[in-house]
Amino acid sequence: MAKRRTIGTNPLDAVIPPQPLTGAPQKKKIIKERLTVHLPVELIERVKNAVYWTPGLTLAGLAEEAFTAVVERLERERGAPFPPRRAELKGGRPLK
Repeated sequence: MAKRRTIGTNPLDAVIPPQPLTGAPQKKKIIKERLTVHLPVELIERVKNAVYWTPGLTLAGLAEEAFTAVVERLERERGAPFPPRRAELKGGRPLK
């Protein structure tokens, strides 16, 4: 059986224009991207155990909280936020 099409738009919008909800703050869409890091296996296991045993916690949420806490501590110790990078970070193993 063919899927039935819907109207697509509300015909009442021509008579009563839709109004934005008042009182509800508009959430700013946060753009996120993937970051891959290599960590010691023992730490990865500890992190996974913490997420497993903490209801509502996710790996991404834990990583975001941890990165935020460390960067804020570093900025406090420095006395100011870090300036923007002049170039992208170089990938690969660090040279010794």
